[in-house]
Amino acid sequence: MLIAMLAIIGLVVDSGLVHAARRQARRAADAASQAGAVMMLSGTNAAQRANATAAAFQYAGLNGVNTNGNVVVQTPPEASSGSAYAGSNGYIFVQVTVPVNTTFLRLITTQQTVSVTAAATGGIKIGPCPAAVVVLHPSDSGAMSVKGGAQLTIPGGTIGVNSSSASAVNLTGGSSLTCSNLSVVGGISGTVTANFVLTGVAPMADPFGYLALPVITSSSQVTYGDGVTASTSPDSGGTAASPSLATPSGTVTLRPGIYWGGIRINGGNITFQPGRYVLAGGGFSVSGSPTITGTNIVFYNTRDPYSGSAAAGYAEINVAGSSAVALKAPTRDADAVYGGFLFINDRANSEDINLSGGSSTASSGPLSGFLYGAASDFKVTGGGFLGGLGAIVRTMTVSGNAQFSALDVSRIPGITTVALME
Repeated sequence: MLIAMLAIIGLVVDSGLVHAARRQARRAADAASQAGAVMMLSGTNAAQRANATAAAFQYAGLNGVNTNGNVVVQTPPEASSGSAYAGSNGYIFVQVTVPVNTTFLRLITTQQTVSVTAAATGGIKIGPCPAAVVVLHPSDSGAMSVKGGAQLTIPGGTIGVNSSSASAVNLTGGSSLTCSNLSVVGGISGTVTANFVLTGVAPMADPFGYLALPVITSSSQVTYGDGVTASTSPDSGGTAASPSLATPSGTVTLRPGIYWGGIRINGGNITFQPGRYVLAGGGFSVSGSPTITGTNIVFYNTRDPYSGSAAAGYAEINVAGSSAVALKAPTRDADAVYGGFLFINDRANSEDINLSGGSSTASSGPLSGFLYGAASDFKVTGGGFLGGLGAIVRTMTVSGNAQFSALDVSRIPGITTVALME
C-alpha cells in the first residue's frame, strides 16, 4: 500500500514538473524563433543568418534554457526538422529540450530524467495585415511625425514607413504613438507603444501602384479603371473650358460625375449621392459648420487638362472647421475597383490633404475609407476619432489627438512583419 501511495504522489509531483518544463520549452522556442526572424528582416545572407542564429540562442537562454546542447537552431530549416518551411530562406527553426529531474518516481523506477521538447519556426511574413497608415517618402526625416503633445492611436492597426532616415518616425513635444505594429525602413526618434516595432526592414512599393485611376478622355467624359464612363455632373460649377468651384449651400443633394473646378462647402446640409466624383481642378474644401453625408462615394482629385486657368490646376483636400462630416467609401461589393477608397489624389498631385479643427466626426458617423495620395503630404491638426480612416501618403504629420483604424485590411498588401509560422 505504501509503495502504491508513493507512486501516486510521485506521478502527481513529477507530472507537474514536466508540465512546467513543457511550457518553458514552448516559450523559449517561440521567443527564440521570432528573435531570429527579426535579424533577417534586412536580408538572408550568411552573416545575417549567423546573426539570426545567435539571437535565437540568446533568447532561448533568456528563457532559462541551458543552450549547451539543449537548443538546435537551423536557418533555413533542414528537412530533418519536419518543418513545412524546410529549405526556405527567411525562416528559422528552433528546437528546445528541457531535461526534468524526477523526484519520487526515481525511487521506484530506474528513470532519473525526462526530456521535454518543443519546436517553433519563425519567419518573415510579407502579406496582408491590418495596415492603417503607409508613408511612402524614401528618405525624409520625420516622414511620420507626431508633435506638439499630439496623441496618435491606431488600435489594431499597422504603420509602415519607407523613409531610410534615422528619424523616419519622429515624436516630439511629449507626443505619443500607439499602434499594433510599426514597420520602418530607417529609425525612430521617440517612444512608440506597439506589439512589434521593426526597424531596418526593406521598403515597400506603393501598395496601390497597380490601381487604374480615372482618366479624363474628353471635355465631357471620364473613363474609370473598369472601363465605365461618366459625364459632367449636373451640379458642376463650371465646364472643361471654364472651370469654377461648385459651392452648394442650403439643403442640397449632389450627384456623381465630373466637377470642373472642384467643390467647396462652407455651410448647409449637403448629401452626396452614391457614386464616383471627379474633381477636375479646384480640389475639395469644407469649412464653417455644414452637415455633410454620403455613403458609397469616392472622390478622385485631379486637374482640368482643358483649361490653363488657375482654377484648373491640382488643388488640396481640406476638411476644416467644426463641420459634421460623415462620408463613407464604397465597399468592395459596391465598387470592385475603388472599393475602400474615400479620397484618391492623382499620382502627379503633390498638394496636401488636410484634416483640422475636429472636423472628422459627425453624429451619424466618421470619415471612413482610405486617403490615397502617393505624392501628397497628409496633415492632421485638432482632434477626433477618425474611425475607419486609413492613409497611404508621401508624408504624415499629426499635431492633434487622432485615432485611426483600417476599413479594409486586405486593401494594403506587402507590410513586412515577423510571425510565428508553426
